[in-house]
Amino acid sequence: MLASFGVAALSLPPHPLEAQTLPSGFTRSQIAKTAAPTRMAFALDGRIFVAEKDGRLLVIKNGALLSTPFLTVTVDTRGERGLEGVALDPNFETNRYIYVYYTATTPTVHNRVSRFTANGDVALSGSESVIIELDPLRSDSYVHNGGDLKFSSDGMLFLATGENATPSNAQNLSSLLGKMLRIDPRADDFPADANRNYSIPSSNPFRGTAGARPEIWAYGLRNPFSIAFQPGTNRLFINDVGSYAFEEINEGFAGANYGWPVTEGFTADPRFRSPLFTYSRSTGDPTGCAITGGDFYNPRTP
Repeated sequence: MLASFGVAALSLPPHPLEAQTLPSGFTRSQIAKTAAPTRMAFALDGRIFVAEKDGRLLVIKNGALLSTPFLTVTVDTRGERGLEGVALDPNFETNRYIYVYYTATTPTVHNRVSRFTANGDVALSGSESVIIELDPLRSDSYVHNGGDLKFSSDGMLFLATGENATPSNAQNLSSLLGKMLRIDPRADDFPADANRNYSIPSSNPFRGTAGARPEIWAYGLRNPFSIAFQPGTNRLFINDVGSYAFEEINEGFAGANYGWPVTEGFTADPRFRSPLFTYSRSTGDPTGCAITGGDFYNPRTP
């Protein structure tokens, strides 16, 4: 199973990336030149939507980068902030919905998920609908944003949030930071709140728990920079960037506590779920690389 899960690591290599040897059977082709891409989403019609840190969502169509962005949102770009995530609605071919995760600047600096409606290769003017506003961010720290979002096969939207360099957020169930969130954007449990346009799935583990945010699906995460669902299943894999010890690939489970900041890497503490895979930040290969991406690759077979 692990062999089918591709892990992309980002660091400062001793040689240019172009000089690195690819694994057997892989080739590298440049299809577009962008400034600071953070995430991609692939439409069934062949288009690729590319999120740029500066707030632009670009479109690659028929192998070419279109000159007009699909949309541009105003973002805080300091540190790890910016336009950090993009996901197509499971019914994108009919409803044309696209969801983005970005760092909004008003009324306070915070991360937000909004939905836009496509009109061809651009967003329909005025179509932004705020789905969820996350907690305000620190004014003195611009890291640990998380930012990935994915739909499960049953239409639920999963959001990965970082703890904003405040480790205690990860264990605080009244905070949305340092968590995996799970919401249903097809309904609205909060019609009186313009900034909460979603419903809480009935099986969310902290729904009905006093003092806990019902959006929380799992917690104890530091900076879950990317997530991926195994094709054909609802198995979720969470790539959590470590501190000074270990990088982690965690399998997602409802109600799981992944231990940050109490523990990092494998643990015997029964309160916490150990990662599926981990590697050291200081020894071994790849030394010092942060786990910044991961997806599933199913090789073609004769």
